[in-house]
Order: sequence, then structure tokens, then C-alpha cells
Amino acid sequence: MKTIAIIGNGLSGRLAAIYFKQHLPDVDITMIDPNAPNKPIVGESTIEMTAQFLNSLGLGEYLEENHLHKYGLTYYFKIPEEKAAAAGKEYVQHEAPGVIRLPAFNLNRHTFDEELRRRVEPMVNLVEGKVTEVGFSDMGKQMIEVIDKAGETQTIAADYVVDCSGRARLLAKQLGIATDAPFQRSSYWFRLADFDRSILNGIETEKPRHLCYPSYCGTHHFYGKGYWCWLIPMKSKEEPNLASVGIVYRPDISGEKAMNMDRLLEKLDMDHPKLAAVIRSGRKVDESRYFNYMYEAKRYYDPMGRWFLLGDSGFTFDPAGSLGIAYLGHQIPQITSIIKKSQAGTLTPDYVEAMEGHIQAELFKQDQLSNRYTVMDDPVRLAWSLVFNYMAYFHIFLPDYMTGAFLNGGVAKSTAMRLARMDAMKLPKPYAFPEILDKFDDRVCPIKATAAAAHFDKAIPFSFFRGDKLKRGRVTSAFLYKRALMRNTAMKLLKWWEKPNLYPFAAGQYLRSLGDWALALLLLVRPQLYDRPASKDPAMKSAFEPAHSFLFPAAAKPAMADKKMAEMDKEPMGAPVAAE
Repeated sequence: MKTIAIIGNGLSGRLAAIYFKQHLPDVDITMIDPNAPNKPIVGESTIEMTAQFLNSLGLGEYLEENHLHKYGLTYYFKIPEEKAAAAGKEYVQHEAPGVIRLPAFNLNRHTFDEELRRRVEPMVNLVEGKVTEVGFSDMGKQMIEVIDKAGETQTIAADYVVDCSGRARLLAKQLGIATDAPFQRSSYWFRLADFDRSILNGIETEKPRHLCYPSYCGTHHFYGKGYWCWLIPMKSKEEPNLASVGIVYRPDISGEKAMNMDRLLEKLDMDHPKLAAVIRSGRKVDESRYFNYMYEAKRYYDPMGRWFLLGDSGFTFDPAGSLGIAYLGHQIPQITSIIKKSQAGTLTPDYVEAMEGHIQAELFKQDQLSNRYTVMDDPVRLAWSLVFNYMAYFHIFLPDYMTGAFLNGGVAKSTAMRLARMDAMKLPKPYAFPEILDKFDDRVCPIKATAAAAHFDKAIPFSFFRGDKLKRGRVTSAFLYKRALMRNTAMKLLKWWEKPNLYPFAAGQYLRSLGDWALALLLLVRPQLYDRPASKDPAMKSAFEPAHSFLFPAAAKPAMADKKMAEMDKEPMGAPVAAE
């Protein structure tokens, strides 16, 4: 029997163990962890990718019954003081205009992690101790040296080693592949209980009204110079009102060094006094902080498929966009696909390199996010950027995930080429349509310009929800069509017809929109053109067949999926089942 050793018993290790047990049932799993108490916990907000992944692990009913639904992202863009008094509003607020079919959740990470522990421990051979070194072999087993609290040592043999040691970065340091990230970030966060949520609900905002859900039930974001703050409601049996609150900042832009509660409140009193009032109205349960916590590695997967760096053991995320847990839902299937190929004797270094390229593409998105801190105090530029990225997520990255296309070596290589990393000093401007927004002047009302960016009704495709039913080409066609609409909206705000010197510029922008619409029409008629980068070479294809079965395998047991669905649908499951 093949064996996998997971170093670490945190979130990434536990999710990996459940997934491996489901998709690699003939593999024996050993989990090694020193059982150190009081580890910092963060990552309460999930996105649709994450929810799909967790649901595939059999956590769907648990999430529905024990955690809050997250109704999208709620953004607060501060109205300039000279405009706010006249408008009678404090912020322009962006939020989803309805409830999409794909769910997401606000997790109480303390209870969620405990549930994962309860499920994982019977699945694995749990060894309590600290890994001191891993010896690798080109032909045989990998030998893992472990020392326990009593000072006794033992050696554990495994075919595959998955490093989930988090910030300890065990393998990255041992192999000499740990490296710095191009941009740094720092964070301070805490859980807040017994606060007065009416202060948050009472903020005067400019936004379209709806009755789909209370605005409180979203994930709340506030912005300032070189920083952003979050407030994430959580469900708790012990606390009737509980939320995760925190700040993330670039020290080189914000000027902040070590952050604490007093300094946070001082900053919010100046920028967001209502958020400061919410914090003061409650009780701090705990707190954590990281200073300059960003790092990377020179590589993440062994070309021979012997070792893998998963999650924080390899690189760290900015929590904006809640991509940390979401990318675990990419990495764990990537690692599983590599192991499957290794077991079948079909693994090639080219396939591993393609998966490495996908990670680099994700890190390029992190570079772009790092650059966005330069405009976080500019509500117009930031608003347009956030909605544009939201639209790209739903139309490009989410379909790539749900269909399993990201596990195809050809698609991964294509993604890496489109999102190739570059020198930090050469990154493009960190906001959407910079050639247009840079021409905005005093004639453009910042309130109208910020509100006009709220294309959420256009940005979110409310209809798709099944990986086996998605045609990526057609969804990308919708993205191109909507990108042209956003560009044209920005041009209308510019009032280019009032300035003859802008006529040539306007002609160029509308030609770009026509180009987007022409390509959108082509992909609508022939969506298969979008799939051309997908490799047909068996060595580069996903080890999952069909590709979307990485989420819901055809041979899934009812215990590993939704029991009610399994009882209702006796045929093999190829994708999430939902009402048509």
C-alpha cells in the first residue's frame, strides 16, 4: 500500500486528508503534528470555489446547519467630505443585488476547525511530534525523522510527503527554496462579541435598495491609505453577536509598523468613525497579529512527485478576496492528480511544471493585489477595479475551477502565459480602464462615478451552478460583452463629446468595445474555440475522468457526499445535483 505523510494538523492538512481519503482510497495516511496550542486562526470568509470544494468533502449539510450564509462582498467607498454633507450620505456601497445559486459561507473557524479534527482523526495514523528532517530517495521511500515531547525519535517512511507545516515552512527551509515575496503586508485581527450591529446597519449609504437579504449578512470592507479593514459576521452558540474584525496594510504605504487595538481605533476615528464605534460597543475575545508576513518559495511541487508544499508552507495570501482557502481547493486536487499519475506510472515533469505554472499565475494575481494598495484611498479607481475583478472571477476563474479545466496541463500553461509574473516595478496600473479613469477630472462627480461601477447585476452570472453543464467559451463570451459595457459606461462618465480633443481617444475606446463584442459573438457561436489550449496528450490531461469529477467523483460513496442527494439519485454522480 502506498503511503502519504502529511506534516501538520491544521486546516490545509485536515482538508487534504479528507480529500485524499476520498480520491485515493487505497493510500494509507500518516499525519504528524507537534500539537502546539493557541495557533492564530484567520480565514472566516469563503467564496463560491471554497464552498464547492467543502461540499465535495461531505461538509454541505454541516455548513448549512452550523455557519452563516455569506451574501457576497459588501464594499464601503467613502464619499469625500465636501461631497458627503450635500449628498447626506457617508459612503457609496456596493453589494450583490440578489442571491446567487452558488453558495458561500462565513465560517466560525474555531468550530469549523474542530469539526474537521473530529472527522479527520479516525481517517489517519496520527503521530504527535515534531519533524526534524525529511530524507528523499529517487527510487524508494521518503524517510521522515520525528521527535516527540519526551525527546524520543522515530523514523516514518512514506511514498509522498505533503508539507502542511504552515509558517514553520519545514521543507522550504530544509530544501533551501524559501524566498521573499515582492511586496510585504502586515495584519492585526480579533474576534468581537456583544457589539451593537445597529451602528453598522445605520450607516447612510448610496446604493440600490433590495429585499433579498440584510446587508449585515455580507462580508464588510472599508478602505484607507494603504490599508483595508474587514468585518465578518459569524455564527456562535456561545455569543449571540460575534464577528471577525481585522486590518491588512502595506507598511511602506500606510506608514504603520506594529498595529494594536489603540492604534487601529485611532486610525478608524479619522477614516471610518462608525466602524470604530462598532468596535468600541463590543468586547474583544482574542487577538492576533502578523508583521511583514508575506513569503514564497522557489518551487512548490517536486518534479518527481515525492514532495509538495501546500498552503502556508509554501506561500502566503493577502486575505482580500478570501483566496487562501479557495486555493487550497486548487492545490489539493493538483497534488492528488500528480499522485494518481505517479501511481499509474504516467507522471511527467512537464505535467508537474504545468501545475507549478498555475501557482505562479495565482501569485501574479497577488502581485496585482499588492499594487492595489496604492489606490485604496481612491474610491473611484478602487470601485471600478473591484467590480472588474469580481466579474473576471465569475466568468473566467470560477468556470475553470468547476469544470476541472485548471487540472489540464495545457490550460494551466495557457493561464500561466496570460498571467505571467513580471518585475514588481513593471506591473500595470492597479485599476480597471486606467486610460479612461486617468482622464476623469472635476467634471466627473466622484459619487456618481463610484456608484456607476456597481455592475454587480451584470458581473455575476446568476444562472450557472454545475461543472458538467458549463461551457467555458460561452461564459467568457459574456465576460467580453460585459467588459465592453463597463468601458462604455466609463466613457459616458467622461463626457468625451464635450472635448473635441478627446474624439480620437473616444474612437479608439469604442473600437476596443466593438472588438470585445465581435470576439464575444464568435465564442457564443463557437465556444469550443476557447478550449483549444486544453491538451489532448494523456500525459498532460487531468488524472480525473471526467475532468469535473475532481469535485464529485462518479464512485463517490453517499457518506462522502450529500446523503439525501445520493438517495434521490441512484445513478453515479458526475457533478453537484441541484434543481433545474
